[in-house]
Amino acid sequence: MIRPVFLLTSFFLLSGCATTDWAAINKQVSDTAANLTKTLGGNDSGESGGMPLMSPAGQQAMQSVDKTFSVPVDVDTAAARLKRHYKFISTQELEALRQAANDGDWKAAAEDDAHPVWDAMPGSYYKMGSDWNGRDHLDIEIEKNGSGSRLYVVYRSSSSQRLAGSGVTKLMNDVRAVAAGEKR
Repeated sequence: MIRPVFLLTSFFLLSGCATTDWAAINKQVSDTAANLTKTLGGNDSGESGGMPLMSPAGQQAMQSVDKTFSVPVDVDTAAARLKRHYKFISTQELEALRQAANDGDWKAAAEDDAHPVWDAMPGSYYKMGSDWNGRDHLDIEIEKNGSGSRLYVVYRSSSSQRLAGSGVTKLMNDVRAVAAGEKR
């Protein structure tokens, strides 16, 4: 171990490299990096002489379509049907995933990526939702309405084409049918 260190130290001492030589090399590297930065990003005077800077596309504003339905089933039954059909996850289920053996945190993180929404007051109110079709989001609120239930369905998307399409209309009708027990 001592021999390689001695040889390396001797090499530097015998080569006659002075501090000014290292400073010159450092300056060359720094100037080259500065020139490269100017070329890629334009120069300091604000002219766009270099390549254009790329920036991430801005988030488009989310728009939404909402619909309100009344169904002739109690709030708990409607919520259970919607939760099962659309595979919404409750806060308790998410926590149980986290507590699971070895890979629980991974599974919970995957579920969190879908931005789940869950709030429940059994017998009177439920709110559930998650991401839908990538960046879109579906929220469903179910509240007691006499002996039946009232559904508030909101679908959010940054794509006005998707919101205007027949798919969202079909989804809204399917939500009502699932809650009413007409569709499984």
